[in-house]
Amino acid sequence: MFNNLIKSAFFFLITYIIASCSPKIGMYDGLLNGIVAKPEVLQLHRDSVRVSIQGAIPLALLNQDAKIYLYPEYVYGEGSLRLGEIIPFDGAYNKKLIDAIVDERIVFPYLPGMEKGELVIKGIVERKKGTFQAPNKVLAYGLETTPLLTRYGQVLPDQPIPTIGIYMMRDFQDMNRIVTRDFYIPFELGSSLKQDPIFPVAFRDYLIKGEPWMKINKVIVTGLSSPESRDNVLGLPKKRSDFIVEKLKTNRSLTNIPIESMYRAGDWFDLRQLLSDYEGISQQQKEEVYAILLNEKSFASQLSDLQKISAYRNISRDLFPKLRSAKISFELENTKLNDLEISSGVFALLNGQNPVEGFDQDHLTYAGQNVLKLDEKEAVYKKLNELFPSELSHNNLGVVYLNMAQRELDVRERNIFISDAISNLSSANKIKTTSIALHNIGRAYLLRGDYFEAYIAISEASTLEKEETNDFLNYNEGLRGALDILNGDYRLATIRFNRTVENESNFFNKGIAYFLSTDYLLALENFEASVQSDRDSGYGFYGLALVAAVNGERDTMIENLGKAIDRSEFLKEKALKDINFQNFRSDQAFINLFK
Repeated sequence: MFNNLIKSAFFFLITYIIASCSPKIGMYDGLLNGIVAKPEVLQLHRDSVRVSIQGAIPLALLNQDAKIYLYPEYVYGEGSLRLGEIIPFDGAYNKKLIDAIVDERIVFPYLPGMEKGELVIKGIVERKKGTFQAPNKVLAYGLETTPLLTRYGQVLPDQPIPTIGIYMMRDFQDMNRIVTRDFYIPFELGSSLKQDPIFPVAFRDYLIKGEPWMKINKVIVTGLSSPESRDNVLGLPKKRSDFIVEKLKTNRSLTNIPIESMYRAGDWFDLRQLLSDYEGISQQQKEEVYAILLNEKSFASQLSDLQKISAYRNISRDLFPKLRSAKISFELENTKLNDLEISSGVFALLNGQNPVEGFDQDHLTYAGQNVLKLDEKEAVYKKLNELFPSELSHNNLGVVYLNMAQRELDVRERNIFISDAISNLSSANKIKTTSIALHNIGRAYLLRGDYFEAYIAISEASTLEKEETNDFLNYNEGLRGALDILNGDYRLATIRFNRTVENESNFFNKGIAYFLSTDYLLALENFEASVQSDRDSGYGFYGLALVAAVNGERDTMIENLGKAIDRSEFLKEKALKDINFQNFRSDQAFINLFK
């Protein structure tokens, strides 16, 4: 009996102690009940995560001797990232106090492995009687990293390294065009051709020296006569032409070159040609002359009309004597861009030797455009910068360094290439501001991870383009849209992609923009278009799997995700951590995809 009394007394003592202590220990269990995170699923913006922690601490827990501290942290893998300290209440109590508001915006860097983490908040109450900790609360599960799928020319695992940047190109087709050089051989007024004509010095020099990189295909001699009565003699133009042809045939410089004879009489063609460069009359007078020459009257009537206007005195004095002539036209073929000779000249220059005579800026530019290896392009454009600096040479050398950086694994060397690229592209922009150089500057900043500066440069490049449909603008807006996704401006990105080239990566990016905007129908349409454009990359199928996952379409998700990860190891690893598939991780069909 006595033993039973002792046991009962001991039981009531323990119960009293627990009852006395429990309000003190458990009174802060509800400290964090009103604290939430927005958004509940964290999202990646560029290279960081942004979240707002909001709510309030209950009034019942606030008193003068209490200070409340909140410590948010992101827990992932085997570690955690502390996100600072929030003090919603520092002991400043008054009767009007309703609650302690919490409204804290937090930005923290994204680190690999965070996809499966949790945003946890810890609460500490500091009082004179001691320090008390509330139970931890998980505010958000996982991290939405779908923006990392955005394609903007970056190097991706198991994908070919893309070439980035835009070279300024010269059109060299015109370098092989047929051109003519004209010389007028004067005759005396009404000359009977019994005397040899006087060949101008420029013509004689041309016969001797020729023109570098120009090959004479043929010579055309056209006999002319002026409208003056003494020179306007029937058959005179033909005789002048025939006479000059015979003289040219005896010249050794023209051996084996065809020489053709022709003539014009009662025609204003040659006078109109001479008028185009003539400065002896005003533009208004020129128009008056042209009106007469093109009025379709007879030659005699037109001459009569000319004689009545004020400009006649000048053109008869300055231009008619040039029509007392035979015009010799050399038809030339430009052979300037012979690949073998250019290669030889470039090799000589790069080795400190003198190239062949006539080797110039065009040859170096042509060589830079046509060599394939980056180190060869670098050498050519560096020499071009040294000898003939221009916006083209600096821009193109900058693009070479962009692609060298794109392929470099060593961080220090990569950063050197990026700095060299920015330096040359900035020089190109100083010589002449162009949308191409600005686009490339944006590319350089993107390689550096400076999304803000990249976006500014890419946007400025678009503003320089006036035509809404030109190829450059369509291409540039695709990159601008990709940056909008990384910046979290998903709706704006969809607008950009409406102006871009329709290809696999742009369709995919547009689908990502719509997916992140929760417009799943349009996301689906663009992912399907991406698959139709290229079934081999796997990205379009991955997009279709994302839409199916959020719509709860298990079989469709499994089918498309299987096609995606069969085509890409990168997408396979991404799917294992993708928060959009978290509801399917225990599904055996999902598990089987990764075996």
